[in-house]
Amino acid sequence: MKRFAMALASLFMAVFVMVRPAHALTEAELMVERARLTAMTLLTDPQYSDLKNLVGRARAVLILPNVIQAGFFIGGGGGTGVMVARGDDGAWSGPAFYTLAEASFGLQFGGQASEMMLVIMTQKGLDAVIDRKVKLGADANVAIGELGTGVGASYGVGLSADMYVFSKSSGLFGGMALEGSVIAPRSEFNDKFYGQKTNPRAILVDRHFYRPEAQALAAALTPAR
Repeated sequence: MKRFAMALASLFMAVFVMVRPAHALTEAELMVERARLTAMTLLTDPQYSDLKNLVGRARAVLILPNVIQAGFFIGGGGGTGVMVARGDDGAWSGPAFYTLAEASFGLQFGGQASEMMLVIMTQKGLDAVIDRKVKLGADANVAIGELGTGVGASYGVGLSADMYVFSKSSGLFGGMALEGSVIAPRSEFNDKFYGQKTNPRAILVDRHFYRPEAQALAAALTPAR
């Protein structure tokens, strides 16, 4: 009986070693995978029929899998995501990590979690995000389309906006707005993901850094072209 128990234990350990993952994903790697899933969710949603067309013409996209807004009279929130840029050859760059931080004042209540995609249409918009912290509504014109409302001429689609923001939200938040939100690079995430010192322009424009794990995100965006 004792020998049988020992043999069973040995078999269990052998199976465990064979099926366990080779390594646990880092926080940055998980963020890239969550961004891929968010992109697929938004791009395949029939209520976002204009999103595919916009992404197909975009200079870059910033994908934020989980943006939190919460407050009572004084609101605030934010989230971390990844940005990829399209080169002259039409291919997407590797991901660069960014954070969105928002603070607002006024009569507000409730809480909300959102999956967001910020579609950057112009070189002006891309340069603003890459080169410095950008304040939405101040450094670039932003048109916002909410899930379920449809996006059309009233939102400026196809006109002069540098960026468009789409969000799929759960929860209730009174007074939510991205006007005044700040987008800034997450340098520590970038450096850890690529294993060396980086900067956003070298990742997104110069293509000096590459991770094969990020190609699934590019593939999720490519059908939208």
